[in-house]
Amino acid sequence: MSKNKKKQKKRISPETADRLKTGFGTLISNDAVIKASREWKGIIDILPIGLALASVVLAVLPTLVSRMNVQGSTAVFATPVAGYDQGLAQFENALIYDESGNERELVLTIGEDGTYHFAKEDRIALTGGEEKWYTVTHASTKAPVFEVFFNTTSLSDWDFYALLDKNKNPYTQAPRDTSADAKEEYRASYLAFGKGTIRFRKRSESGTLFAGLTGYYDRLAGTNFTELAKKLKADNLQFTSKEYLKRVSDFYANVVTQSFETEKIKSAWSYTGIFAAIDLGLIILFGIILFLMTRGKKNPFRVYTFWETQKMAYWASFAPAVLSMAVGFWLVQYAFILFMFAYGMRMMWMSMRSLRPAQQ
Repeated sequence: MSKNKKKQKKRISPETADRLKTGFGTLISNDAVIKASREWKGIIDILPIGLALASVVLAVLPTLVSRMNVQGSTAVFATPVAGYDQGLAQFENALIYDESGNERELVLTIGEDGTYHFAKEDRIALTGGEEKWYTVTHASTKAPVFEVFFNTTSLSDWDFYALLDKNKNPYTQAPRDTSADAKEEYRASYLAFGKGTIRFRKRSESGTLFAGLTGYYDRLAGTNFTELAKKLKADNLQFTSKEYLKRVSDFYANVVTQSFETEKIKSAWSYTGIFAAIDLGLIILFGIILFLMTRGKKNPFRVYTFWETQKMAYWASFAPAVLSMAVGFWLVQYAFILFMFAYGMRMMWMSMRSLRPAQQ
């Protein structure tokens, strides 16, 4: 004979229900924040600490993601390109054709060792001398509009680039322009192959447009600049055609992006780390401020301990962090300050409304 047993549903104890209500209430209620900070003790103190750390992560997440999504090529190939694509197209064409239109093959590659490889005789054939560079000039003024340099000196890449930017001959360190109206600033676009880095600089002829970046060879191993020119030749494309310019731009856009990847990742983590430290410091600082605000002799809240006010700051940080993260993906340019603003407003509201001595 079977018996039907009724299963009794376990009811949540009043104490557990109160804790759940208080825990979730800390998201919007400052009174719940104070209650949880004062009444919850022991191992549960791990929770506000974890929430504070999670808040820092959420607050800086939009900044990290936006910086990781940056494409280095936008710095060089964003409109207007100021003739940078045309300069690169002529440079590519010069690797397989000399000035007279005769065919040749000057092999320029990036090796597995993290340096560019360009035989001395090929470099001299391209530039016209051991201590010279490749130049594209304006059709009418004959002024340089695009140049390609190779660091074969004893100088570091950064010293070599510094001479370029000061309009000096990077091989002799002498001023390139000695005329009466000489300019101390380099006025043309250029591509520079350094010993361990590669630099892209875009500048309009008027000098009003300037952009560029410096990348590394570590992600460019196996890149063959001459092979591109040979493929374009095989497709019967003229270096003045739109298709030629497009394919050259696409190739170099990828080179720029890949070369900048290592620096981008390093910069993104460094930048994010700085703001994460600031946000964490802000949380701790507000905990200290709450403690100091309640120290008056006649202040009824002076019973709050330093650790309790710290926990208040920790509990209160999570909701502003979630809010700043949501808005930060929308207003990326302001993402790094949204948490500071939202959290500051909540802590100010808490101090004015929930921790006023007059309300007791």
